[in-house]
Amino acid sequence: MIPKRAEVGSLLYEWNGTKEIQVEVGIRKGLPGFQILGCASVSTKEAKDRIRLALEASGYQFPLETIIINLKPAHVPKRMVSLDLAMAAGILLATDQIPSPTYPIRYLGGLGLDGRILGGQELLPYLWQTPESSDQSFLLPSSLEKESLPKGRYQFLNHLEDLKNLSKDPPSTREVVYPSKTSPVWDVVYLDPYQMKVFQGLLYSLLGSHHSLLLGSPGSGKTMLHRMLASLLPPKEFRDHEDQGIWTSGGEFEVPSTKRPFRSPHHSATEVGLVGGGLPFQPGEISKAYGGILYLDEALEFKDRILECLRMPMEDSFLEIVRMNEKTKLKTEFTLMLSANPCPCGNYHGAETCHCSLQKIRLYLQKISGAFLDRITIFQTLFETNNERCIKLDELKMRKIILERYEFRKTRIIPKDEENKIQKILDIDPQTKQLSLRKKKQIISLSRTVADWNLSSRTKEVHIWEAVQYCIGYQWIYSLG
Repeated sequence: MIPKRAEVGSLLYEWNGTKEIQVEVGIRKGLPGFQILGCASVSTKEAKDRIRLALEASGYQFPLETIIINLKPAHVPKRMVSLDLAMAAGILLATDQIPSPTYPIRYLGGLGLDGRILGGQELLPYLWQTPESSDQSFLLPSSLEKESLPKGRYQFLNHLEDLKNLSKDPPSTREVVYPSKTSPVWDVVYLDPYQMKVFQGLLYSLLGSHHSLLLGSPGSGKTMLHRMLASLLPPKEFRDHEDQGIWTSGGEFEVPSTKRPFRSPHHSATEVGLVGGGLPFQPGEISKAYGGILYLDEALEFKDRILECLRMPMEDSFLEIVRMNEKTKLKTEFTLMLSANPCPCGNYHGAETCHCSLQKIRLYLQKISGAFLDRITIFQTLFETNNERCIKLDELKMRKIILERYEFRKTRIIPKDEENKIQKILDIDPQTKQLSLRKKKQIISLSRTVADWNLSSRTKEVHIWEAVQYCIGYQWIYSLG
């Protein structure tokens, strides 16, 4: 006798994407038995008893024959319980207890012993990290109906009994609604002239995605100025196919939104926590900051090796991590911003008396290697402050200003020979001719950003020399001897 067969689709979540899983069900005459093949984990195999009790509680007949379920592709480990619904639907289709759908469906969800379809926010990464497809529909637990879901066709069920009444026509497409936050965070802030000068440099870093480093005395406002940028990041205008949500520090999944990420890990973070690692592989902070800002406060308190492991991601748009059993490619498009004290006590060049010897200061600053400094575009110091905070910044007005600059940056046309002209100026001037080729390219890029901030379609000399002052500020460190 020909065995009864059915095949349904489901999803397998991995940190860097979602893979489609085909649940193949075969039922043949023989002694009652239930096997799950295809590199299934212990938690996945536990579904055998759940599925049987759930089917019987829902009024279906559980076949007392040999049931074999194959999860394809067989070489990929299955470490989740969200395949319960797909396996139960496959058994019902193979035994003709429910009508066969006329359109492709991906089943995603767990089962309770009473036949209820279970699943909550833990299923969101499965959906958000799935490539968009117009011919696929998803059958999900009803608890996800009010959640923010990507564009697609969805049906929501409470109980296995509802599979009998599954519509023969595919559901209508559901458009994505991105959660956005537009309410002010810091509203109004008053800065003194020294802080405003530094904040202007941070705005250049934000506009042009330039890596920056700020050295300053404790209490001068370094952290405050950086955190003000979190609410000024420009919104995303459309769903980026690489933007697939992030895992928050609380272990919860945060769906993609119009707000770009602002990540600020503590200086006790490990190399794996910053770059990524583990088995199975889990993303680090550089992946979670994709498209946004990675801010390292008290940067010199991080271990030397952690700072050095950022050198390649700072320049390249991706990073390959090679282990014995796997090779992982990470996307690393982020803006790195660092702030630190200039010495162990923090008062070097400040208003208070510094008690550190010159040797201690040198050793403290040696954590920032020359190769790392060469990748920093904007270097600033903030040693002086005063009580005359006369510069008022309004958050909503700053958002409008930054959006205006972003729009100008997207539409402006750069003269073809502009870069060559700037390069010749830098090669001739005694202040810049000894700089590395990388540093000169940074000056060219930053001068273009300064021009964009001033809504100038042409890069003027005043823009070039302002960029030079930001880019060669790191030489202050070498002046210590």
